[in-house]
Amino acid sequence: MVALTYEEIRAKIKDATGVSESEIDNKVSQKLKQLSDLISKEGAAHIVANDMGVKIFQQQKHSRQKINEVMPMQRNVEVLARVVRNYGTRNFKTEKKEGRVASFLMGDETGVMRATVWDEPVIQQLADLKDNDIVLIKGAYVKENNGFKELHLGSGSSLQLNPANETVGFSKQAPSNKTIAELKEKDLATVTGTVVQLFEPRFYEACVTCGKKVQEDGTCSQHGKTEKRLMPVVNIILDDGTDNIRIVFFRDLAESLIGLKSDELAKARENPTLLEDLKKTVLGKQVQITGRVNMNEMFARLEMVAQNVKEATPEDVVAVVKQEEVV
Repeated sequence: MVALTYEEIRAKIKDATGVSESEIDNKVSQKLKQLSDLISKEGAAHIVANDMGVKIFQQQKHSRQKINEVMPMQRNVEVLARVVRNYGTRNFKTEKKEGRVASFLMGDETGVMRATVWDEPVIQQLADLKDNDIVLIKGAYVKENNGFKELHLGSGSSLQLNPANETVGFSKQAPSNKTIAELKEKDLATVTGTVVQLFEPRFYEACVTCGKKVQEDGTCSQHGKTEKRLMPVVNIILDDGTDNIRIVFFRDLAESLIGLKSDELAKARENPTLLEDLKKTVLGKQVQITGRVNMNEMFARLEMVAQNVKEATPEDVVAVVKQEEVV
């Protein structure tokens, strides 16, 4: 598939909405600033189109794409990539269903992205998934999650593990294990440390179908008038002995960190005692977090947006101690 130029995307938005080119340019500039220039101008334009309810891509059969070519709202996507990090499987339960979800970070020579698997037969295929394995994914769809693209595999998707006669380049953007003192803006890194501060959880209303934040009028840009649910946002301060950093967790990652579902977390807003209990549970916990490092221009400090979190093992902690001896 040939990627669209910025001018082509802008023209599609203008034709669909009647918004002027200058206003579209302004929205794209704001989106780039919001995401700390972590995506291309074309990628930001795709997200703006998504926010405005404009379908850039028509439903069609796509040929194989590189990771930097896939865009939010695409369906029937095919990619060939190498597993950078396997995040494993976890159980989930909502009001409507319960099951398992698996995820892993994958990359090719053009970039990296997270893959999330909801289909149980495909999850069973991942039992022996290892870092550096090659995966051929077909029939997936792309969602935007806090400014990052994610590939989702549902009931219509397939995954082939280490297909014959297939090779894939390795992205230089693979996450590296670093101490907090070593972090730099735009790093994709894994840090291990102790939670020393937990801020009061915040919430936003999201579409129950796609999980995207609803607009000011209460509608979803993709699904229109929809049921809504509260999604949590949790901020912590992590310290590894070399320095500390503020890290933000959205949605399921916030739930994983705290160990409570969104509706249970929401009760803390009106219950100071519950909030104190949450702090006692989380403070002092040793965790390993993978995420993207951004610069908070207002406070002139580095912050991280979490992409994965797990409890640190003794081996993880020992590795950090060895890193500190080098720093």
